[in-house]
Amino acid sequence: MVIAISIRTGLGLTSNRYVEEIEFETAFNNTLNKQYNTEDLIRLLNPQNNDEKQLLFQKAREIRDKNFKNGIYLYGFVYFSTNCRNNCRFCYYRCDNKHPERYRKTRNEIIKISNKYVEEGVHLLDLTSGEDPYYHDNFNRYTELLQEINKLDTPIMISPGVLTQKQLKEAKEAGADWYALYQETHSKPLYKKLRPNQPYQKRYNARKNANKNGFLTEDGMLLGIGENLDDIAKTIKKMSKQPTNQVRCMKYVKQKGIPIPHQKTPTEYSTVIAVLRLTNPQKLIPASLDINGLKGIEKPLEAGANVVTSLVISDLGLKGVAQHEYGIDSGERSPKQVKKYLKQKGYKINNKNNL
Repeated sequence: MVIAISIRTGLGLTSNRYVEEIEFETAFNNTLNKQYNTEDLIRLLNPQNNDEKQLLFQKAREIRDKNFKNGIYLYGFVYFSTNCRNNCRFCYYRCDNKHPERYRKTRNEIIKISNKYVEEGVHLLDLTSGEDPYYHDNFNRYTELLQEINKLDTPIMISPGVLTQKQLKEAKEAGADWYALYQETHSKPLYKKLRPNQPYQKRYNARKNANKNGFLTEDGMLLGIGENLDDIAKTIKKMSKQPTNQVRCMKYVKQKGIPIPHQKTPTEYSTVIAVLRLTNPQKLIPASLDINGLKGIEKPLEAGANVVTSLVISDLGLKGVAQHEYGIDSGERSPKQVKKYLKQKGYKINNKNNL
């Protein structure tokens, strides 16, 4: 039996190459034994029947439960500035898009919001923004904010885009614990199409520099932006070799003003999560409410995820990213509703002191 793998040429076109299909059991065992290659991952990403898929998911859950006995973590999403100087072709808040509601919360508002999340029992504060010149060009504003939020005694993740060595050092000293910087893909031709005028290596090196400055770090990939199985497999392999502490996969959601069209993904989102778990057994892997609310986290949790991200409390004036409004006003993404959902599904909720 053979499978076709779509390969990009230097002109951005695709051609098919045929490779002899590896037996699922062989690819599965190679991956568990950390002796896998790209072809092994392609085979796992392409289960041929329900038995193969169920074995993949079952093993992913076993690995999660073995390495993370304390249960599921909850991350409060504090998207405090929707202003960004970049023009990423997949992002609703790209600088050229005229559709989004732009806002920049004041320091007092951000502190109040963060305190509300802590009161409602999240395990980490995910401080996210675009690459807002207001902060990047006067970084003292950012570090002063971090110093105030650090007083809440809850782990802080920052997602401000690419930071310099000096900025990383200052952010760490101000109290940040995590640095999240997603590559989206480790296919360089595809990356170039997604992030114009943002050098691949500069972004990659920022994450490495964060590790050197004592940060816990996160890399992420995006599904549904024109990738093929080869791209996904190589991205997963690259992510698994990095000294990160958390890896994630997000699913592209088409919105107004984004030039990338809606595209069918070459594999299921939850299958990618399962393969990420097999290749990153001791790393945190999120299931995001930002894709489809509570319905959107069900399968990723079944596939080995152990974090629920993008919790948003209603009435705080915050937006999501992939889904900037979904489930916020209704309270579906609130800590209270997420905890209720997880308990109904039989999941144990973690203690923030274990993060």
